Amino acid sequence: MSDIRKEIDDNRGAAKKLELLIPGLKGYRKYDDLRVADDILRHQVADKLDQARGNLEKIRKQMAMVGDISNITNIGSLISQLQELGGKVLYAQQGYAPLVASIRIDDKKLNELYEYDYGFVNAAFTLATLTASITYDANTIKSQIQAVSSAIDDFKKKWTIRIKAVEGIALKG
Repeated sequence: MSDIRKEIDDNRGAAKKLELLIPGLKGYRKYDDLRVADDILRHQVADKLDQARGNLEKIRKQMAMVGDISNITNIGSLISQLQELGGKVLYAQQGYAPLVASIRIDDKKLNELYEYDYGFVNAAFTLATLTASITYDANTIKSQIQAVSSAIDDFKKKWTIRIKAVEGIALKG
C-alpha cells in the first residue's frame, strides 16, 4: 500500500500550492492534508472490516442452508463485532488545526500517528484475507471461527493502542 500522505501532496492543485506559500495558511494546509490522509486511511480500513463481515455473512448463510446451527451464534457475534469496529474506525476523533482546536496535534505528532497506524491497518487486511479464505466444512469451521476471533482480538488491541496514542498526544493542556 502506498503512502497516502505522498499521494495527497502530489495531487495538490494550484490553489493548495499557493496556500503553502502564504505563512498564515501554510500550517492549515499541512494539517488539513494530514487529516485527509487519515480519513482516507480509516475509510480503507473500514472497507476491509466490511469485507471481512461480508465474508462471514456468506459462511453463516452456508451454515444455515445445511442446517448447521451449532456455530451460528459464534459467527453472528463475530459479524456484530466487525460491524461495531467498522463504525468506531470511521467515526473516530480527528485532530484539528491549532487555530480552532480543542484538540491539538502538530504535524510531527500527526505524522508519528500515521506511521503508527500500520499495525491496525495490517490487522484489518489480515482479517479480510483470513475471512475470504474460509470455506465451510463442518469439521473445521469451529477452528476457523476461533482464528477469526483471535484476529478480531488482535485488531481491537491495535485499535485501542492507536486510540490511546491519539488521546495521549491530542488532549490540549
